[in-house]
Amino acid sequence: MLKTFSIQTLGCKVNQYESEQVATFLHSRGLTQVPTDQAADLRVVNTCSVTTEAATKSRRIVRRTTRLPVLQSHHSPLAGLAMTTQSTKTIVMGCWATSDRTEAARLPGVDAVLTHTDDVARSLDELLREWSEPANFDRGDNPASQSSSRHSTFARESDRNDGWMIQSAGTPGALPVAHIDDDHNNKPHASAHVKQKSENRVSGTRSLPLLNDRDSGHQRAFLKVQDGCDAHCTYCIIPQLRPTLWSKSIDDCVREARDLVAAGHHEIVLTGIFLGAYGQSTALRRRQTAPAAPIGRLIEALCDRVPALRRLRLSSLEPGDLTDELLDVLRSHGQVVPHFHLPLQSGSDRILRRMNRQYVREDFLRMLDRVQRAYDRPAITTDIIAGFPGETDDDFAATLDLVDRARFIHVHAFPFSPRPRTAAARWGDDFVEPPVARQRIEKLQAHARAHSFDFRKSFVGETVELIVERSHTRDTIQHGRCPRYFDVQFSHAEPLCGRIVRVRIDRVTTTRTHGSLIDIEPETFR
Repeated sequence: MLKTFSIQTLGCKVNQYESEQVATFLHSRGLTQVPTDQAADLRVVNTCSVTTEAATKSRRIVRRTTRLPVLQSHHSPLAGLAMTTQSTKTIVMGCWATSDRTEAARLPGVDAVLTHTDDVARSLDELLREWSEPANFDRGDNPASQSSSRHSTFARESDRNDGWMIQSAGTPGALPVAHIDDDHNNKPHASAHVKQKSENRVSGTRSLPLLNDRDSGHQRAFLKVQDGCDAHCTYCIIPQLRPTLWSKSIDDCVREARDLVAAGHHEIVLTGIFLGAYGQSTALRRRQTAPAAPIGRLIEALCDRVPALRRLRLSSLEPGDLTDELLDVLRSHGQVVPHFHLPLQSGSDRILRRMNRQYVREDFLRMLDRVQRAYDRPAITTDIIAGFPGETDDDFAATLDLVDRARFIHVHAFPFSPRPRTAAARWGDDFVEPPVARQRIEKLQAHARAHSFDFRKSFVGETVELIVERSHTRDTIQHGRCPRYFDVQFSHAEPLCGRIVRVRIDRVTTTRTHGSLIDIEPETFR
């Protein structure tokens, strides 16, 4: 009988959210979650495959997980009972499980592989029932072959549209045409979703439950509202793994946000594979047919219908997403924080074309101007790929120039990784030498550190609101994140994790921001 489980998560905020969904599902089936370094009856590894390095790390973590100590229970034959051994079961899911399913299934100790084409909730229920039968729990001599046949069966079962659902966590995108369904007669903010005009096939995590409890490991709660991408950037494999776009209805988003806030989360982070495509049937803007800015209507609903929500943060937007119309919505709701993550990838038009991005350099600069006009000192962060195939010194200089014009306070810079089955992976003749890519990353990060220092220095003497995320009882140091995302540390004798405090910023260094506690907001729930 399975009683305990652990989940290890690699990759993006979407993966973190989906792991919380799996945890919620397993809790509903009577299992108790334990830390990943403890023995558990069931171990789940939620993998990432966005880069070759991520796929390699996923494979390594799965191997490490299957080598952890297992739970064993023995019934003594002296008591007249047969000796039985209960082995830990291991499930691999997520993007690497989808992109390299056969390889994942062949790893020793892997009992099942769940992909984005499987109905994850149904498959989990089937596995739990199967593994609860004593005759089926022990591993055979060849677990890899058992795993392969088992998850192939689940793939066929999940293709059937027999109406089985636990609780819908989203609505599939329509192909080829979608529209937003607004029922203004019944609700002040209607449940907006993309209507399905083709077969309603449940796959991936869509049938897993909405979240309704607190993630004790994070003060911020992730709320996944969108899945899927068909933009096909030349370096990215995700459109091959999550090709179907779907968006969670506004009513479901509001209900989930209310539950998360009631459970103790002061801040919610909206996330998705392509967040700007919320409510659309495609991420390709030239083909989008839904009314303008569906995500704006979602944000209005969350801010108006979740009264206890303190902060709302958007995980990632692109130039085509952050229009004047959307900025008007964001600025009119005080819960939306003045922090925007705007992935650049490159400041060179030539490289942006090779990447198949949907914007050029001037589009990005115009978006920055709009944000700067709309907000006082907005915090802007970004992603940049260094050493993309064919990137010259001039191309990199254009990127560095844009970094300085944008004054990003943080740059997530990473080297190009040739992901198999993507177009860019085939451009081996144009690959940039790793030492050159590393030097470019160091320059990008050095410039971002300087901009971060100048940005944080502008707040010295001001009071900011923090949600405390970490407390070190040994030295009384507390850490909290302000609306503009940077971390502030201050001293207080008692741990304040999860509390809202106000801190005066006293001084900054190149790496830290120091403040003094002004007051602590009374707790209103828990």
